[in-house]
Amino acid sequence: MAMVAAVVALGGAGCATRTAGVEQRLILPEGAARYEMQAHQAFVYPAPLKNSPPQFPADFGARTLPPTTLCVGFVVAGDGSVGNLELLDQPGCIAAGRQPRLDAAVLEAVSAWHFEPAAFCDYPDVATRNRDWTGVGCAGAVAAVRPVAVSLAYAFTFEVREGRARIGATQVQAR
Repeated sequence: MAMVAAVVALGGAGCATRTAGVEQRLILPEGAARYEMQAHQAFVYPAPLKNSPPQFPADFGARTLPPTTLCVGFVVAGDGSVGNLELLDQPGCIAAGRQPRLDAAVLEAVSAWHFEPAAFCDYPDVATRNRDWTGVGCAGAVAAVRPVAVSLAYAFTFEVREGRARIGATQVQAR
């Protein structure tokens, strides 16, 4: 999946301008159910809808913070809402509770996210699928659209250098 970058200005007490870079990658959690699609089917990945990244707490105050990565897993439901959030303990991520204010910032931001849900697109036959499916949504002569819940995980890296705060977000890749 292509990396997506965005720059967001974050205001903070006692700071000039704070910037945040957001990148995305997809993962498939270990033990996740796998579905073998038929030739007449297509799958649409969930698409984020104006999801704001977490922000440093206004009173964070630290002049320096080495890159500190927190990971969060969640389920995107069939209606696009986010639920079952949990901070993940995986390589490259700090344990939950080591930075409680950053933990709270991540959980608060991600709980407000919303997605265009993932879906299976069932076409009447292979020829119709090959002709009509564009790779974006369920297009053309679709016999059925079945929204499905999927699990995603993001890694957020917080850093402060010389009083300038940066937050990078990455949707974690499949293992």
